[in-house]
Amino acid sequence: QQDPGLAPAGDLHPGVAAYAARYSHCDIRTVKSISLQESPVSGAVNVALFPIPSLVAFPGTVVPLHVFEPRYRQMLKDCVREERMIGVCHTRKTIRAAKQNQTLAEAMHSNQATYQPQAVFSAGYCTIIETLEDGRLLAEIRIEQRLQIISEIQSLPYRIVASIPLLDEPLEDSQQLAANADLQARINQRLVDLIGPANPAFATLVQGSEWQALAPEEFSFQLFQTLRFDPDIMQMTLEARSTAARLGIILDLLNQ
Repeated sequence: QQDPGLAPAGDLHPGVAAYAARYSHCDIRTVKSISLQESPVSGAVNVALFPIPSLVAFPGTVVPLHVFEPRYRQMLKDCVREERMIGVCHTRKTIRAAKQNQTLAEAMHSNQATYQPQAVFSAGYCTIIETLEDGRLLAEIRIEQRLQIISEIQSLPYRIVASIPLLDEPLEDSQQLAANADLQARINQRLVDLIGPANPAFATLVQGSEWQALAPEEFSFQLFQTLRFDPDIMQMTLEARSTAARLGIILDLLNQ
């Protein structure tokens, strides 16, 4: 039976409505749940979902995890053994809230809140770094790609979905590539101006050769290893279908 927590992408959070209007070309689309048996999709991949409220992951970044909930501990072990990607996704709403005032021991032996996931998320392969004495897992996921849910394969004990890659629109022309490089340079300068005085180490990072060598497309994702914005705006940025759209959103936020 399909979990009622899986639902199509829908209305944007009010806080990002203005951005959605300005960047309507980002292609924030409704994704309908369909059956693979009824409508086979070429290139679909099965991914286990780890919904985490307010966490939006981007390709090229690393997500550290401290996992205590039984179903997700099992999910991590299964995915490592089966070499299945794990998708880390922001959530749309809470389907079932967790019990209040639990001890750690209680939380470790019962499933917690159930969430409706966003339809667009990022995924990668998991490495379990350490298993603590009480069974908790310390792990990390190296995020590789953006994906879009097309159907649900499994609901319990954890969700597995069939998904397809969310790709950018075809590569821009040379003029647009130059414009992207200019946006990247302006963002970097704005970061130095805003954060550098209070955090010289960050300014050194931004001005360093490794950071400066990032291509605009990589930069538009990997920037979020360091920066955090409102999660709904980050979700919209994740769903944007071009480097120019993502960089434009970021620069507008930094200029506010």
